[in-house]
Amino acid sequence: MVEATTATPRPTVHASFDLGTDLVDLKGKVIIVTGGNKGIGFWTVKQLLQAKAGKVYLAARSEERANEAIKALHDEGLGKEGSGSEVVWLRFDLSDPREAKRAAEDFMKKEDRLDVLINNAGDMSSREVGKDGVSLMHIINYISPYVFTETLLPLLKKTAEAPDSDVRIVNVASKMYNIVPSGVRYSTAQDFNVPYTFRPFSNLHRYGNSKLAMILWSQRLQRLLQPSEALPNGITVISLHPGGVDTFTPRVKVFQGLAKSIVSLFALTPEAGAWTSLFAAASKRVREERERYQADGGVYLVEQPVPGTVQELGATAKDENLAEELIRTTQTFLKDIGA
Repeated sequence: MVEATTATPRPTVHASFDLGTDLVDLKGKVIIVTGGNKGIGFWTVKQLLQAKAGKVYLAARSEERANEAIKALHDEGLGKEGSGSEVVWLRFDLSDPREAKRAAEDFMKKEDRLDVLINNAGDMSSREVGKDGVSLMHIINYISPYVFTETLLPLLKKTAEAPDSDVRIVNVASKMYNIVPSGVRYSTAQDFNVPYTFRPFSNLHRYGNSKLAMILWSQRLQRLLQPSEALPNGITVISLHPGGVDTFTPRVKVFQGLAKSIVSLFALTPEAGAWTSLFAAASKRVREERERYQADGGVYLVEQPVPGTVQELGATAKDENLAEELIRTTQTFLKDIGA
């Protein structure tokens, strides 16, 4: 007779999420938010500072835009040096994996701990193939976040060595992973370049493919970062869909009020779009039910009906063989380009 095994229960369903009461104590914690100068990333930074996070690194390519965002935060009394909750710019260029690696190395020269990494920055519009022969969208949405995170892993693990640690990696993905046609492969770097010209909304399919890669990687990474003697609490890895966020109407100059009213009927504001990231990064529930959130490759969160709701992934996104193929190809590509 085969002995039955008991699967680890999934996280408890929650009916509400309150930023004022449901976050862990972030005092003294060091956090990175990529793409933190605008949209969801900016609001994630802002709400972490409102929660008194020790130091938040706003990772962005443009120093000018980063400084504009930091000034806006300072003008609201947030993130000032010496306040105990500081915001700092980290130069970070996702368009080149070598630059992403360099950003991680620069960060590790500045800090001796990293409690939370939020890979938020992404791209929905690029159509070109980058200088290394791979889709720029895949570089920005998956490959550069991968090498950035892998380079930071020693510091994340060092932080997780403490008995009371609560180290987390949050990967902002998208429900668009679901539209990728079946049979997707990652056997060579050219598989990142499928144009999907045979499909309506081809660029959306390419975007979904890049986010599928991020989710597959997240699941594999969580399996590698389970609790152990060296890492008593492991490291919690969470991928998520932030919701349909309105990043369009703020740029509309004509009939802005009307456009905003129409879009607001079906889209979240960037502020609300940050809530699921905040749940993943700092919710008390994730800490209290750490084992459940880390089990079976981790969880995928969505914004409805409540930010941080666990949603089961489709079969392709849970394919461990496909994830292994993806990582092998990614590592080969990075080695070939010297990243």
